[in-house]
Amino acid sequence: MADTVPFAPAIADYTVPGSLPSGYRPALNGVRALAVWLVVLGHWTLAPFPVGEMGRLTFFVLSGYLISGIAWKQGLYQGPPGRWGGPLRTFYLRRALRIIPPYYLALALGALLPLATLREYPAWFLLPVSNLLFYRMHHWGEGVGHYWTMAVDEQFYLLWPPLLFLLGKRNAWLLALAGASLVFRIVWSAHDGPDFVLVLLPASLDLFALGAVLKLIERRPRAHRLARGQWAALAWALWVGLWLLTHLTNHHYLWLLVYPSVGGVAAFVTLNWVLNLPVRTPRRPSLLLHPALQWLGQRSYGCYLYHLLLPVFYQRAVYHVVADEHLRARLLGPLPTVLVLTPLLLLLAAASWAWLEAPLDRLKHRISYPPASAGN
Repeated sequence: MADTVPFAPAIADYTVPGSLPSGYRPALNGVRALAVWLVVLGHWTLAPFPVGEMGRLTFFVLSGYLISGIAWKQGLYQGPPGRWGGPLRTFYLRRALRIIPPYYLALALGALLPLATLREYPAWFLLPVSNLLFYRMHHWGEGVGHYWTMAVDEQFYLLWPPLLFLLGKRNAWLLALAGASLVFRIVWSAHDGPDFVLVLLPASLDLFALGAVLKLIERRPRAHRLARGQWAALAWALWVGLWLLTHLTNHHYLWLLVYPSVGGVAAFVTLNWVLNLPVRTPRRPSLLLHPALQWLGQRSYGCYLYHLLLPVFYQRAVYHVVADEHLRARLLGPLPTVLVLTPLLLLLAAASWAWLEAPLDRLKHRISYPPASAGN
């Protein structure tokens, strides 16, 4: 499970320049770029170390931060019950408009390849339940294994606003939810094994809850004092050390149970640092603000959607054109795969952004929340 594909709602939570909301953090685009390419390279190269999980964990914590901020800022559950429908309806419509059409286009292209799992179980992908399909099958479909996080993403959107209404802006309750998620992983794994438990939404609630806690405390002096790059580096070093310790001692089971929570804390510390970076640093510009990373971060959703479709296409093309088995093996090695597929993925992501995602994003921003829940 450590090598599953990370995606989170945060990948799609960027906006078209010119329609930026107040409080926009450009450094987050850099985070998205780095995280999604950790995922891409981890899967294309079949890296033994779960580098892609660093991206998934970061994205899920970031999602909890962003979506909690929207829910609280828009007052989705303020006032009498009659007012809940308007803000919530707007929230769900904006989310669906931004994410669903590009996802369905990727599904259509996958069906044309064709991808066997997608053709055999289309309803599981059209509805946000492909994670449950993979849990039932206990294996990943060719070229579609990453879509389990899309399902968790959409389930999170449906669940999180009403759950925040119940929990309120209370760190203790959010941390209790995070603890309950860890307990769920332990208990469910004892019942059915740990390998696929993480595809179930309750197993990721600790990450989303940590993001909500970050949103609550980000302006507190203690959070500012802890916003240091060295703390982020130390947190990830401890995560890597945990991986080494559990694998060298043959405790892979323990790793599967605890690595999301430990990595979620590392992502929390990292995002706290990033959110406190100055927007402009003329003398020492932040790497996260580099134009290349900003460009990639803006198109990270397209990179994610298509990155597992391309290796399937490439492998089939190589087997169709190349007869020699040794040459096939060399062409399908990690380095040739990265060199061939990187420009193709960038072109696909750029086209998706220019022709579909950016127009949808502009349309999304025309759908305003009710005046009583002012803010964007």
